[in-house]
Amino acid sequence: MTNGLSRAAFSTSPRERKSLHHGKSAVVTCLPSGPGYVNDASTEDLPQFTIKSQRLQVAEGSDVRIPCSVDRKYDKPMIIKKEKNDYNDDLLLFAGGVKLVDDRYKMEDGEMVITDVLRADAGAYLCYYQDKEDLKLRHFVEVQYPPTVHSITPLIQKVSKGSSVTLECTAEGNPMPKIRWSREGGVLPSGEASEEGLSMTLEGVDRHVEGSYSCTADNGVGEPKSVTMEIVVEYPPEIFTEKEIVRTGENDRVELVCIVHARPSAEVVWTKDGARVPRENRAEEHLGGHRHLLTLDPVTKEDFGLYQCRAKNPLGEAIKDISVTDEPNTPNFTSNPNSAYENSYTITWTTESYYPITQYRLMYRKAQADDTQDLMAAEWTDLTQAAESVQTQGIRRSLQHTITDLQPATDYEAAVQVKNEHQWGPMAKFNFSTRKEVMSLQTKTSSGCTMASSGALLLAVVALHFSV
Repeated sequence: MTNGLSRAAFSTSPRERKSLHHGKSAVVTCLPSGPGYVNDASTEDLPQFTIKSQRLQVAEGSDVRIPCSVDRKYDKPMIIKKEKNDYNDDLLLFAGGVKLVDDRYKMEDGEMVITDVLRADAGAYLCYYQDKEDLKLRHFVEVQYPPTVHSITPLIQKVSKGSSVTLECTAEGNPMPKIRWSREGGVLPSGEASEEGLSMTLEGVDRHVEGSYSCTADNGVGEPKSVTMEIVVEYPPEIFTEKEIVRTGENDRVELVCIVHARPSAEVVWTKDGARVPRENRAEEHLGGHRHLLTLDPVTKEDFGLYQCRAKNPLGEAIKDISVTDEPNTPNFTSNPNSAYENSYTITWTTESYYPITQYRLMYRKAQADDTQDLMAAEWTDLTQAAESVQTQGIRRSLQHTITDLQPATDYEAAVQVKNEHQWGPMAKFNFSTRKEVMSLQTKTSSGCTMASSGALLLAVVALHFSV
């Protein structure tokens, strides 16, 4: 007979429940009666098992209690054995209370207790009496254990830019673990934080997919387990510049910067007008990871020209141009193209120049129907003059000019260029329009009176109609 605790733990009314033993848990599932599960005694003088066949889920390392209690004493010895499976033969555990195995097994109140459960303890357990075919009880123990994970593909894969690469791993555990992929320090190339599956294939790889990827297995038992794999992409040099045009002047100090990405690492050289920049105190190369600098200090007239940042590795070569000049740049217009006035327009623009702006050329004309680009045509009005009231912020210069004697409601085009102490910069075109002419107050008043008179006449006619 079992005590009160055992009866409560193995009551047959719920289909599935958890039973706590020594601070650890097992999931118990009652199985239906029938062949292979429970053979109820058909003779009244035989005892009855007090519980139906069960499936017990237990975590590796914990304890499991296998109930074999009957409702009354019986003079025959009960035998408990683990049944034969694909890995082991039948194993007798107890015969009439006599233990036939190691100390992990013991009997307590009609229950066989297995402590520190091993994976090998999984299987079917049979409680029975010798030569009593109608008095058998079979239980099934399922041992759950944490996942393990292993990489199938190499831990480090080197691939060429544009090719595809597959990461694959395998996991073991009970229940069967789910595998999720993630990327250390960021999202996956797909944009997702993680993806599920045994493998992950990346197509058309580039340097942006380089990094470490984790395959994590989790089945809810113990802690998830991970294995990390690395992708290394080999590719020809890629160059990016901070500025394609550097505006400077004599005695200034400037840094030409190019950002170089390449694998294997690239050799980087600087050239000017086709020849390698000589290494001297004024021109120095600085290496800082991907950032390559050429410092000119102080700048001289001979430093103006076209520089090239050239990067080369076994897979290819890349070149980026950087122009060093004292020329002012193309004007950038900041004014609204629609004038608030009928006969004038204030055009504003900014430019960049190391040297102060001394002069500007402003030409304008009515917009041409054929959109001609001929800036030398006679119909242009030229307003070239000295630059005054120039607002300066670093090398940024802001200018404005008000054009007068324009016609109302007319489209115009303008062309502007600026000159510093040394030379003219490139010219830029801009389109604007004047405001439509406003009707005179007299016309408005006259029109308003006419409308008022007409309205009064209409009201009089309506009143006469209803009075008749």
